[in-house]
Amino acid sequence: MTNSIYRIIQLNRLVRNHRIKFAAVLAAHHLKLRHLFLRFDPVMACNLRCQMCYFSDDQFRKDNKGMFKPEEVDRLARMFFSQTMQLVIGCGAEPTLYKNFPELVKLAKEYQVPFVGLTSSGQLITAEQLKQLFDYGLNELSLSVHGVRQETYERLMTNASYERFHEVLGHFTALKQTGKSYGPDLRFNFTVNPDNLEELSDFFKVYGRYPIKTLQVRPIMDIGQSDYRNFGLGLCAETYNRTLDSLAKESKERGITFLSNRYDPTYDAEAENYGSVIMDAVHRYISPQRVWRHDFNWREETYDEFCRRIQWSQRLRSALFTRRESLTTDNPFSYTLSGRYDVKF
Repeated sequence: MTNSIYRIIQLNRLVRNHRIKFAAVLAAHHLKLRHLFLRFDPVMACNLRCQMCYFSDDQFRKDNKGMFKPEEVDRLARMFFSQTMQLVIGCGAEPTLYKNFPELVKLAKEYQVPFVGLTSSGQLITAEQLKQLFDYGLNELSLSVHGVRQETYERLMTNASYERFHEVLGHFTALKQTGKSYGPDLRFNFTVNPDNLEELSDFFKVYGRYPIKTLQVRPIMDIGQSDYRNFGLGLCAETYNRTLDSLAKESKERGITFLSNRYDPTYDAEAENYGSVIMDAVHRYISPQRVWRHDFNWREETYDEFCRRIQWSQRLRSALFTRRESLTTDNPFSYTLSGRYDVKF
């Protein structure tokens, strides 16, 4: 199923006609078919203080707190999961701080959500919890990593243990070896900056012994409210592109899916990205502070009632008759995005 999701995302990029996309979303919405991409933070907290993350900021942590109660999770599942194509648990916060977090995967699979992913630093995952994730049907475990060498890893990922990270990877590998198709795929999310770029070329020398299915190299983005301020990646363009060429080649040889931003590492052309327009209509971010939109009174009204109240079908129809270029600058769905919280997507 993991490969199927990536093929759907690739198809979205290949199909340029936004009217076809919005027509498909409109039909799925009316027929209550699976079309939603959920990003779910069950708790707004993190055990790390990574330099490139807003959780390194004291004020951000004070302003962003909360945790769902089990009955609230059940209500959200009833509203969203039957129409969900992809659910990713952990989208900026650390989901393993949520008590019995593997049960979230089990719940999603009870609703037959095709793809369920978990994004984490991995630091708090025990061997027993890993086994639960395998048994409950997790499709992809995405681990965030900001360094190849121990010194860089522990400096950029404050409070993290390099040794502990490899211990978790060892447990994952041992479980994976018990059955060829058993358990989730392993994905690495490597955020690259001027301080870890040079060592990135040695990635497979250190992590190549683990059963990685997908490697994503994402250039650092200025999300604000973080300790890290060195955003001069554009000055390292030659080294950056050379390193990605090498990683792409070795990934192909190893049968690993390699994802990277090859042409816009400083995000200068982000406003011209037409491929992401449709995502605003199918993306749903859920956290203790906000469920999709701030004006959604989800504890008292259902998802269907709210969609009728905001005339969601009419908004989708209007997109069918709007020029694609206008959607990128005056998008009627832009408020549905999670904004700064969705840095791990």
